[in-house]
Amino acid sequence: MATSFKLPISQGFGETNRIDRWWMEPLWMGAALTAALVYTFLRLIFFDGAIHYDDHRVTSPIFSPDIIHLWSLEVPAWANSAMLILWIPFGFRGTCYYMRRVYYRTFFASPVACVVAEPKISKSLGYRGEGGLFIFNNIHRIMLYLAIIILFMKYIDVFHTLRFHDVDGTNTYGLSVGTFVLAAESFLLTMYVTSCHAFRHLVGGGNKRWSLGFEKIQGNIFRFVSKTNVHHGFWFWTSLGMVFLGDLFVWAVAEGILNDPSFKI
Repeated sequence: MATSFKLPISQGFGETNRIDRWWMEPLWMGAALTAALVYTFLRLIFFDGAIHYDDHRVTSPIFSPDIIHLWSLEVPAWANSAMLILWIPFGFRGTCYYMRRVYYRTFFASPVACVVAEPKISKSLGYRGEGGLFIFNNIHRIMLYLAIIILFMKYIDVFHTLRFHDVDGTNTYGLSVGTFVLAAESFLLTMYVTSCHAFRHLVGGGNKRWSLGFEKIQGNIFRFVSKTNVHHGFWFWTSLGMVFLGDLFVWAVAEGILNDPSFKI
């Protein structure tokens, strides 16, 4: 007759028998997310003046798409486009499956790492996941559709950098460093969005077979997306980092700290 027994489990925040530096990953992830949130808040509220240069030819990734300028919206003087559109990328990233893993571990220690004990309060409250406090995570697929729209508008911004406004009122075309900065950001965001689990399901995950007609094409797309999905975390961090690097570049050029070398046709 089989017998059962309970394994000894460490109790209390951070208690574990692990001897490696398990705390390094949640530490740098938590620090990076906190820095991103603080930087975004300060940029939107206190330093929102220089968000583009060359008459909106190159616009900061944080404030893109600049819908106030594109649609000639009438808003209070303190408002900016980021305040109107950031809820979409924030909503998409915040409900992302990878992002859930990050903030569950870094900010809620649930758990902070594998085989590392949770805080006793977490044990007492229990875990209800997407059926409790984090029920809003269920809107991830809806946020995906909105994120695709924003991504499309990002590429419009890239093409806009190709048109230079000359002093005499004519337009010429060419390339500048700003073009490559926004193109790199758009590419990394594309890889992040298309490696998403929800996007993977969208392109073919709901099919019962991939052997006939259009479904066969969907199957090929699904297999390709599955390969990028393996590196979803990489695309998450690189795309997020490029948003802020791009903003710093645009901000520096707009303030005259850096130049934007260009080649005109």
